[in-house]
Amino acid sequence: MAILNDNQLNATYYRIAPNDFLGNIAQLFGTTPYAIQQLNPGVIKNIDVIRAGDVIRVR
Repeated sequence: MAILNDNQLNATYYRIAPNDFLGNIAQLFGTTPYAIQQLNPGVIKNIDVIRAGDVIRVR
């Protein structure tokens, strides 16, 4: 699991690992898949399709 923090933006990023699901990632960070999708409109177009290696903002 790769969690990256950007203190200047008060944001947390996560590198998607193989076999990750957006629901599991959302649960890990106490949010929803839809909230994560809204933070990443250019990366996550469909909450059922994410790609390993992509870095997404989770907070």
